[in-house]
Amino acid sequence: MMLGGVGFQAGLDKARREQLEAQRETVVRAPQAPGASSAGVVEQLKDLKVLQDDGVLSPEEFQRAKRKVLGG
Repeated sequence: MMLGGVGFQAGLDKARREQLEAQRETVVRAPQAPGASSAGVVEQLKDLKVLQDDGVLSPEEFQRAKRKVLGG
């Protein structure tokens, strides 16, 4: 009965894609708060890099989000 396993995996894949898309939208649209700490900026940049490495953000989206984080 592999069919149930395939259906279950397809559901997991869909949920993961939706989660990644929601993360991408949040990162791309979120403005940088004025006066953010440098530790917070570093963490945001690390998070952005992980999203880019996972294929959630395109290189252009990564650069745009990075500029927002850096205040530019």
